[in-house]
Amino acid sequence: MNMVKIMMAGAMAMLLSACATGPRVYTDADPAADFSRYRTFAFYESAGKSDEKYATLHGQRIEDAVSAALEARGYSVDINTPDILINYHLKTEEKTRTSPPVYYGGYYGYRSGMYVGWPGYVEPGYVDNYTEGTITVDMVDRRTDQMIWEGTAIGRIDSEFRNNPDLGVRNAVAAIFGKYPYVAGSSVPVMPAAQ
Repeated sequence: MNMVKIMMAGAMAMLLSACATGPRVYTDADPAADFSRYRTFAFYESAGKSDEKYATLHGQRIEDAVSAALEARGYSVDINTPDILINYHLKTEEKTRTSPPVYYGGYYGYRSGMYVGWPGYVEPGYVDNYTEGTITVDMVDRRTDQMIWEGTAIGRIDSEFRNNPDLGVRNAVAAIFGKYPYVAGSSVPVMPAAQ
């Protein structure tokens, strides 16, 4: 059974690494954490909430995607005494990227005097306004109240994401957990930890 979980996690990681596009993902882990102690998880009651006192639609999507990713690695939900508590943060930010115009110089014909010089051309600059989204997932040891692992996905929120937010959130969370190297009850990475 454990071998099946390891093979599933490895297959998911290979599938995610084969996708060239997607969010930029960053992870960090506590080097002293013993991941073999962790088999169950639950979400903080205030997970994903800042000013809101209620669960948002995106928050529920994130919780569903995180649960699916952890359950695929053999973890199970335990709302009473979980080994790991999960928190997450979602942030969007309006960004602007600019590029100045680029001037290309002209040239003169190779037959001196027979052709006039070509003056060159200008490649216009651009201004790109877009929305960047960031999802961060924190895993905390419930007994010690210490963070043991964190994964962050940063990417552009495009019309495809807006039209299908369920898929967008699932893909972002899958990209994060594509770099989570453990399965439940094991401290042996099933793949190299990536930063």
